[in-house]
Amino acid sequence: MDALQIALIVLVVVGVWAVVEVAITMRSARRDIERVTTAATEVIEQAQPVVAKLDGLADELEPAAKRLAPLAVKVEGTIDAANDSLDRVNGILEDVSSVSGTASSVTGAVNRVAESAASGVANVVSRLRGGSPAETAARIEASVEQEAKKIVEEHREPQPPTRYVEYGSVSADESANASDDAE
Repeated sequence: MDALQIALIVLVVVGVWAVVEVAITMRSARRDIERVTTAATEVIEQAQPVVAKLDGLADELEPAAKRLAPLAVKVEGTIDAANDSLDRVNGILEDVSSVSGTASSVTGAVNRVAESAASGVANVVSRLRGGSPAETAARIEASVEQEAKKIVEEHREPQPPTRYVEYGSVSADESANASDDAE
């Protein structure tokens, strides 16, 4: 036998072996493909109800989603109106603050004028009576304070009466009947 014939025999054996390997690989690949196909079919079958439910849920949410845009516009308008109202309230509070500051200044000025007038009157009266200016000033200040308190009390707004909620008394028999009715 010559080398060429040996090489041909080796090539034929290798070719047969390769064909057998390809056949075995194809058979195992076919089994694996069938398993994958079966598993995929099971997954699809299990997923179909979930997909159907999600589809139904999307159909139910669609009308609500259509109403969200007008609702957002209304909310925006309401927020703008609230901001405008708060700006007006802020302006009113600034006006109240300035009026309160002015009233405080006027009150202080009136107090100083009243004190200077009272001390002037006390000095004049003490000179006429011959008493000490301190006693006369104390009496005048006391009478001015009493008059100021009367004026404040006359102009004070009346306080609403305190109201209490009155609950009827419940006897032991009535409470037992009420607990029996609740059961």
